[in-house]
Amino acid sequence: MQQPISFDWKAPLSDVLDTLRQTYSARHPALASARLDLLRSVLRDDRADDFLPPLGQELEALGLALIEQREGDDAFHLLIVPQAEAGGSMDRIRARGREAVAHRQDGAKPGAQAALPQPPSGPLCGPGDYRELSYAVAVAPGWACAVTPDSDAPGLTDLRAWPALRGIAGKFPPRHCLLASCVGAGGVHAWIEQGPDGLSSTPYARLLHSARVELPPSNRPGVPLPPRAAQAQRRTPEFSLGFAGDDLLLVDRGMVFVYPGYARQAGDDAAEPKLLHTAPPQRRPVSDRSAVVRTPDGRTCVLCRGQFLEFCGGRLRPLTLSYAEPASGDISCPVACGDSAIAWLEDDALCQAGLDDGMVRRHAVEHLPCGGMTLQALQGGWLLLGHWHAPQRRADLGQLWHLASGQVLRIPYGALDLDSGIQHWIGLPEGEVAVGGQTRYARLGRFDALLGRLPPLRAA
Repeated sequence: MQQPISFDWKAPLSDVLDTLRQTYSARHPALASARLDLLRSVLRDDRADDFLPPLGQELEALGLALIEQREGDDAFHLLIVPQAEAGGSMDRIRARGREAVAHRQDGAKPGAQAALPQPPSGPLCGPGDYRELSYAVAVAPGWACAVTPDSDAPGLTDLRAWPALRGIAGKFPPRHCLLASCVGAGGVHAWIEQGPDGLSSTPYARLLHSARVELPPSNRPGVPLPPRAAQAQRRTPEFSLGFAGDDLLLVDRGMVFVYPGYARQAGDDAAEPKLLHTAPPQRRPVSDRSAVVRTPDGRTCVLCRGQFLEFCGGRLRPLTLSYAEPASGDISCPVACGDSAIAWLEDDALCQAGLDDGMVRRHAVEHLPCGGMTLQALQGGWLLLGHWHAPQRRADLGQLWHLASGQVLRIPYGALDLDSGIQHWIGLPEGEVAVGGQTRYARLGRFDALLGRLPPLRAA
C-alpha cells in the first residue's frame, strides 16, 4: 500500500498541490487540470481545514479520491487513489488502527466540481491609499516611530498628511528601539528608549521626555530607569507608560513606579520615581502583560501581572472584579470604554467592567481567529477588535464594537489588502483614519462614513 505524504498543518494549498502533483502526476495525469490551478488561486489564503474539502471535491470530479490518514499529530497526511479504490484504501488504513477520511464537500453531488467561495467583499479604499511601513509603533494620534520606504532606520514620522509621510529629524537616534510611549493631556511626550548595544550597557534602556511630540528630548540621554526595574531588564522588556494628570506611571512586569509631577519638570534630571506596587509571584501561567489606562472622566487604571489596580491620590488600590463564571485571569489589551469603565480581552472573549461595581460582562467573539486578538479604543465609544494572523477567508480582518448600543460591524476578508489582520488604527486630521497590518497600511477616509459602509454582525 502506498504511504501518505505528510504536510505541516500550516502548509498553504499551493505547497500541498505542488507536492501532490510531483508525487502522483505520473500515475494520475488528471492532476494537471487547470481547475486545480483556479482552486489554488481562489483559496490561496485558506488553511487546511478550509481547502481540503474543495480540493477533495475537485479531485472527485477528476475521478480521484483525496484520503487523509489521521495520526493524532499537528500534521495532515494525504494520499490520492482512483475513486474506485477509495473504499479499499480506507479499509486498509483502519485495519492499522488509524482514522481515514475521504475529503469532499458536504452536500455535493457525486463527481460534481468543487463549489468555490464567493468573491470577497468590495474594497474599502483604492490602490493609492496604501503605504508600506516595515516598522511602525504608535506615538500619538497621527504620529509614529516608523521606517518608511524613504528611510532605513526608525524615526519620528508625521502621518497626518497621509499618504504623504514626513520624517522629523532628531527625535529618535538611529538603531535605538522605542519600548514604550505616552502623551499627556498638555502634549508632553514621555517614552522609553533602548540603545543599540542592548545588554552590554547598564542600564540599557532610559526614560526621556519632550514638551511636544515633534520635539527632541530636553536633555539627552535621559534618565536611567528605577534601579529595581533596571536590574529586572531583559532583552525583550515589557514596559508600559501612562500619564495620570501630571504624574507619570511606569509598569515594568511586576513593578509599578510613579514619577510625581513629571509633566511639569523642565529637565530629565528632576525625576525621582517612587515604587508603588510589587506584584506577588504568579501561581498560574498568565502572560506578563501590563498597561496604563486613562478613562474619559479622568480615572487611571494599571494592569500588572493580571491584576487591575486604580491610581488615586498618589496610591494604588486593587480593583475587585466579579465574574459570573470562572476565568483564566490572563488579561490583555485593556482600554477605556466610557466613563469609569474599562474593557479587555480574556479567554478569547471581550470583557467589560465598571470601576465602581467591578461586575464583569463577557461578550463572545465570532468570525475572528481564536488567539492573537488585539483591542483598541476608538472615537465615539467604539472599540476595534483585530488580530495578528494572516488573512483567512472564513474570518474578518477586524470588527468594530460599540458596547453601549450593542452594535458590531465587520471589516470582512477582502475589504482591505493587508498582510495580516488589522493590528494598528491611526487617527488622522478631519476625522479620517488609517489602519495597518504588520507592514502594509491603508487610509479608510472619514470614520463616520466608514461606519455606514461596514456590514453589521449585530445591529443596535
